[in-house]
Amino acid sequence: MPNGKPQHVLGLLGSFEKAAARNAAMLTALSETGVALVGVDPSMTLAYRAEYAKALGADRAPKVSLPQEWLMQQSARLPNLALDRRDTWSLLPHCTEKTNAAVATADWIKLGRRLGIELEVVPSGCCGMAGLYGHERDNRATSEQIYRLSWEKILDDPRRAGRVLATGYSCRCQASIMGGVELRHPLQLLLETFRKITIKDELR
Repeated sequence: MPNGKPQHVLGLLGSFEKAAARNAAMLTALSETGVALVGVDPSMTLAYRAEYAKALGADRAPKVSLPQEWLMQQSARLPNLALDRRDTWSLLPHCTEKTNAAVATADWIKLGRRLGIELEVVPSGCCGMAGLYGHERDNRATSEQIYRLSWEKILDDPRRAGRVLATGYSCRCQASIMGGVELRHPLQLLLETFRKITIKDELR
């Protein structure tokens, strides 16, 4: 069900509040069954803590965790592997995640180390896509200029080739459009690691 974030970005606050109310009711009912609510995209997920809380009131806003927050709650169930500093990956968190959930950004590093992976949060500005912004024709030239300020240099660095992760959907879209680079979400790397562990266990 749409959560209304695009309407909010465009200033369609009436439509946003209606979408938010419907979505909040659905998610709250789902949560009451015992299902954990986890949102993959930071911008969409953090809307529940900011835009929803403002529009509906904090008591009606559904409690949705970022994936790394939920995984940290399960950390005791995760394997604790030796850190291999040769297995280093660069992480580009979404701007909203860095500014509105700084602790959660650091959780990616903790999760990586738990699984033997060194994650390095790379200092960067906005990718330029900023949700809908870079997809709009009137903003495209500016979006590309913003990308070139920091993201282009990072992704063009041969030392990082094939080893850059990004949490934002819009960020991964921009990297694909501008740099022809298909960035993975850190969850994909963690899943790959789990699969390797499972295969090793099966071969024993």
